[in-house]
Amino acid sequence: MFGWPGETTVLQTGLDAVLDAPPWPTQLLLVTVGVLSALVAYRLADPGGRWTRRLRSRLLLGVPWGTILTGSFLLGMFLIIQGAYSGDIFDPRQPVTYAFVAWSYEYPLGVLTAPFSHGGFSHLLGNLIALAVFGSIAEYGYSHFRPGRGVQIEYASRQSPYVRPLGFVGAVVLVGIATSAFVPGPIIGFSGVVYALAGFALVVRPLTTVVGLLLTDVLRDLYSAFTSPVATYSPSVRHVDVWFADISVTGHLLGFLIGVLLGIVLWRRREERPRAARIWFAAVLFGLVQRLWLAYAPLGNGRYALFRGVGVAFVFLLAAAVVGAAIWPSRPSIPWPSRIPERLAEEAPSRGQAAAGVLVMIVLSLSLVGVVTHLQTVESTELPNDPVEVRDYQVGYSENVTNQLYSVVDIPGLQQVTSVDSSGVIVYSERRNVWQLAASKSRLASNGYARVTVGGVGWRETVGVTRTGWSVVGGSETYRVRLHPPDEPARLAFASDPATAEAIIANRSITLRPAGTDFEVVVDRANETLGVATLPESGANTTVGEIRFEREGRNLYASYDGTRVRVANKKVPPTRRD
Repeated sequence: MFGWPGETTVLQTGLDAVLDAPPWPTQLLLVTVGVLSALVAYRLADPGGRWTRRLRSRLLLGVPWGTILTGSFLLGMFLIIQGAYSGDIFDPRQPVTYAFVAWSYEYPLGVLTAPFSHGGFSHLLGNLIALAVFGSIAEYGYSHFRPGRGVQIEYASRQSPYVRPLGFVGAVVLVGIATSAFVPGPIIGFSGVVYALAGFALVVRPLTTVVGLLLTDVLRDLYSAFTSPVATYSPSVRHVDVWFADISVTGHLLGFLIGVLLGIVLWRRREERPRAARIWFAAVLFGLVQRLWLAYAPLGNGRYALFRGVGVAFVFLLAAAVVGAAIWPSRPSIPWPSRIPERLAEEAPSRGQAAAGVLVMIVLSLSLVGVVTHLQTVESTELPNDPVEVRDYQVGYSENVTNQLYSVVDIPGLQQVTSVDSSGVIVYSERRNVWQLAASKSRLASNGYARVTVGGVGWRETVGVTRTGWSVVGGSETYRVRLHPPDEPARLAFASDPATAEAIIANRSITLRPAGTDFEVVVDRANETLGVATLPESGANTTVGEIRFEREGRNLYASYDGTRVRVANKKVPPTRRD
């Protein structure tokens, strides 16, 4: 090494001091530098109060009160109603989710609360940031002040700037319930409304919406830098689900189109027309960046087919329809020949109306599918393998069972999509019409455990699930899954088939299999069982069928007549260190 003696020690000591230091000095530095940088830009721009006057001309006191009220409501819903508050607002616990999902019309609580509930803090944070950006842009375009200011308006009037923010909140609530009630399949989250706000903003303020796409990433980085100013990372192996599997594509699309149509209605009422190029560019950019191109189908047991090419083509068609509906003048959509009566030509839909009709038809088609799926109910059944019962919930584990989330509607010719097998931890509630794969088989194998939180308004319980297994030489694995009820002893939920090692010792085969709370080793010869014994503890040994088995940590060795080979090792999930 080069450098002065002890230099490495000094540097390491300094680095350790930085890592162990409290976060507030870095947080103070971040806020101070950020404010000073913004002040420098403000002074150089020298707006002379133009920015403030522009905001106050459309927003009461220049503040998007409707967006702030909506964000506060979402935060309260998450922390209080979903029970996520843990004493630290920046480190909440896992919320109750299954009670607040729009499963079907037979469970109205879910339909009413789903658009304002969230599956976790990261889910909430992403929607709050998007709400702050696109909600503010949409509220600015909506305006707290009606055209023709200077007219005396009562404070309680619908036109009052003190009431219009509440009207904005009311519209947000109605759009949220609409997305919850008419989106195909169960949903949870505010993202449908966020996409509606973005669609509205895209029509009324297209370029500002494009800037908003970048601003959402900026705000996420600022939040991460403030809450985690110093972080350490190390190489690790972790399970990653298919990234788009939990995205409600139809919910995003339905919300976006509702927002676009509302924006077009506002522009038409105000007799204003934005520029076509701006709207088209904003629609294409938003659709691609926010992944409105997602089109996929489940194939079973965690496999999906993604139709990326068709999806991207759809975004370009969608952008053309949006700009056509927003911009095209009232000319006939078909160039009628002169011999057609003038009355018929006048009654024909204009090009703008035809484009808007395409958007409306997409909305109605999605809504119709949503109504059909929400009218269905999951099959009344008991989960196999002795599930844990918590009030009206059942939590169990099973493999290769029909996923009722996809099988509620049977579509002839599409059995591969509507008849999908799933394996993993399952949550079922007949009263709430819930059938959900809480943790897939592969995720449980990767993590070794799962925590399933069930509950309702004012109560919650957590059921633990653990998976333990052994892999024999040759790659085969045997494992067991146990359930851990809140106030009861653990119980066996599933035991896999035995696993036989490829190694043959003295014409004897070695097999491992689950047995109650442990595993057994079985020695066979010519289809005759020579002996069975429980696997020894680490550092211990046992003899079965004249073969001596020794356990050294996670490894199991077999010895016979001076020959010693490793025949199995305990499977430790890659995401765990113990």
